[in-house]
Amino acid sequence: MLKSPKRFLLVNPWISDVAAYNFWIRPLGLYVVAEWLCQRGAEFHLVDCLSPFKAPGRFDRSVAEQPKCFHTYGIKRRFCRYGISLEEFVFRLREALSVAGSFDAVLMTSAISYWYPGVQWAVECIRQHMPGVPVYLGGIYPSLWPEHAEAHSGTDRIFQGPLEFYSIELADILGLPKNPVREKLPWYRLGLHDGVAYSGIRTAYGCPFRCTYCASRIVSGDFRERRSVEIVDELTWLRRRGVRHVSFYDDALLVDFNNRLRPVLEELNKKNIRMAFHTPNAMHARLVNSHVAYLLHISGFKTIRISLETVDAARQKATGGKVLNSDVEMAVRFLEEAGFKASDIGVYLLVGLPGQELEEIRAGIKMVRALGARPYLAELSPIPGTSVWNELEALGKVWQDMDPLLTNNSVFWEWSGFCSRQEFNELKQLCSVRNM
Repeated sequence: MLKSPKRFLLVNPWISDVAAYNFWIRPLGLYVVAEWLCQRGAEFHLVDCLSPFKAPGRFDRSVAEQPKCFHTYGIKRRFCRYGISLEEFVFRLREALSVAGSFDAVLMTSAISYWYPGVQWAVECIRQHMPGVPVYLGGIYPSLWPEHAEAHSGTDRIFQGPLEFYSIELADILGLPKNPVREKLPWYRLGLHDGVAYSGIRTAYGCPFRCTYCASRIVSGDFRERRSVEIVDELTWLRRRGVRHVSFYDDALLVDFNNRLRPVLEELNKKNIRMAFHTPNAMHARLVNSHVAYLLHISGFKTIRISLETVDAARQKATGGKVLNSDVEMAVRFLEEAGFKASDIGVYLLVGLPGQELEEIRAGIKMVRALGARPYLAELSPIPGTSVWNELEALGKVWQDMDPLLTNNSVFWEWSGFCSRQEFNELKQLCSVRNM
């Protein structure tokens, strides 16, 4: 008698926030877990609370109970659940059970740490409808806030970092072979694409830079690149299934350009595969030259974002030294010469760094405007394990057992005393004014 395969439920929980927008959000980490399960002979079913929704566009939302820490620190923002309704989630759980019969475990991902209430809501619902089934949590939240996740997520066990960090341990816990017993199939060939006209992709994992405010290495591990042929195959498959928009999730998209992204774009152009590409995570300005800009333009890049972070030379050096003002000036010039409109080029400026003054941010906005580009404020979300966190901790602005909800980039700058709401709105107004 053949032994039935292990069955697992994969869950991408809701967003819990004061604001959320769908900039081509996809659970790429959960797709990797699905590939891993398939290699070990297991079956799986995916319930994605953030699918399907239009992108770029708004999620459905419902007002949730105001967190206690918001009351404590006078944060007067409406807190909401973003994604499918609770009723739809229950329907999908029951549908999954009707197909699978039962599940051996639930494997849940988590994105931004201060979205953890979405994890809690999903776990509570799963406990009600699938009693006795263990729930395991991975992703960004437990990687950055392990003690909090262990105490408050409601899951049976957490896992930190990328899957390869705990692959053997997880296989042992789930009762699966430690090594693959099947050939690897990529996620898009496993029936995981939900039919929407957009997707996300990574051409590499991790980042070779060491910015003081970023935790890429904690979450993603060392920098490692995918093979160009794999990336082309993925994009080709997605385009043939109706995908028109692709967002790059890379932290360092242009690093090693000639050996990674360039062959991909040249092959897509050779095959006449046309898609709209987006870079919401931003590209490194220093790596943009005339050839890079030209290839991006003819290959269909639409959402162009580059990082400046600050115009202060001393702070640029102190936070990692990855970009200078002149790098951004040259990047905008190269992109414009390649055919992009300067007004369509977005430049990120950080708000809320330790010791930063509002005049520094205003100077950054003015510089970006002078280039003809559009400044975007990137409000700081302090992350444990980073140098910036340590600086803020020394100032008494953050502490080890604080609620991750207080690190929400939409509220941290205000409750921590960096600036008032009026001052922040004035900064946003400066960003929207075209004639400085």
